[in-house]
Amino acid sequence: MVVASPGRAGGRRGYCIRGTQVNFDLDEQQTMLRDLMARFTADRSHLERRMADRRDARGFDPAGWAMLAELGLLALPFAEENGGLGGGMVEIATVAEEIGCGLAIEPWLSDLMLAGRLLERAGNEAQRNRWLPQVIAGEARLALAFAEPRGRYNPLAIATAARGDRLSGAKTFVQAGVGVDAYLITARDESAAGIGIWVVPADAEGLDVRPYRLTDGSVACELTLVDVAGERLEGGNAGTLGMVLDDARIAACAEMVGTMEMLQQATLDYLRTRKQFGQAIGAFQAIQHRMAQVYALVEQSRSQLLRAVLAPDDASRPAVIAGAKAFISESAVRMGEECIQFHGGMGVSDELVIGHGHKRILLLAGMFGDADAELSRYSRLMLG
Repeated sequence: MVVASPGRAGGRRGYCIRGTQVNFDLDEQQTMLRDLMARFTADRSHLERRMADRRDARGFDPAGWAMLAELGLLALPFAEENGGLGGGMVEIATVAEEIGCGLAIEPWLSDLMLAGRLLERAGNEAQRNRWLPQVIAGEARLALAFAEPRGRYNPLAIATAARGDRLSGAKTFVQAGVGVDAYLITARDESAAGIGIWVVPADAEGLDVRPYRLTDGSVACELTLVDVAGERLEGGNAGTLGMVLDDARIAACAEMVGTMEMLQQATLDYLRTRKQFGQAIGAFQAIQHRMAQVYALVEQSRSQLLRAVLAPDDASRPAVIAGAKAFISESAVRMGEECIQFHGGMGVSDELVIGHGHKRILLLAGMFGDADAELSRYSRLMLG
């Protein structure tokens, strides 16, 4: 049996796969990935730069995205035969956790784990050759449009209709703004009575795009399609979409765990320096008890993340991932609120990292389904 375990490199956690017993050391490749992402976030993700880059219409600085491409990190989630690095879920979680630790704003989750991996799984050879080299090089961006206004958290509640290769309908919460080259759009094929996925160029006639800002400052948009021409992905169906969304759930969980660790450390630093009644407030027993609970939330969430990362690729995997997402989402939101309370009113201000981290957690916790929705999904899957 292969077991993965948490490890540390330079004081930061990571994951490795080592034979049949627990090992707390990162292997060479995982250490390199983690250190590479850590250096990137350290150089580019401090608060002043983060707020300045968020004001871009894209929601991030394109120069940072180009740098990730040069470092090879955009190639990580893709198979080697498609020009990628062939990273598995352990490597993906390692990088995603570092993104959370550094509050990096680049659209790694939405562009690569959602749209890019869906095109890789569902597209034919010509479609993969058309898009993936450009995505890996940072020269093209894809966005997945699967959520609908009345769909709540059910990705299969699709009213968008496809008649041949012509699409009509509406999509919401598409995580992309200006600068997207094409959308991957889910629709219900009226002729085949099934769900398919189509590639639609961003400048297609009949496509209306309305961007708006999300709670963490990133950009999303709503799409309205009126008889829009698209190119169908041959392998696009509900099963393929579900597998991609589950992998993205793991990446979102890893990013939340990384952000939780960052919030924990920032709060510890504050409690050691903020003085009241002549001593650091971290010396008060009541504060120490609450911080012990914060620590427990981080470690329990990390254990759930490991369980999801190591889930066998069988029928039990979706339930394991749903359970992990439910637990981590609830724990991360609770922890963010607690860290804000420790800082008082300034905890929600833009001048402190606490508020930025909590806003990102709120977005990730509700992505694909909030804690209640994921718990309901877990129950349904466990009951068969």
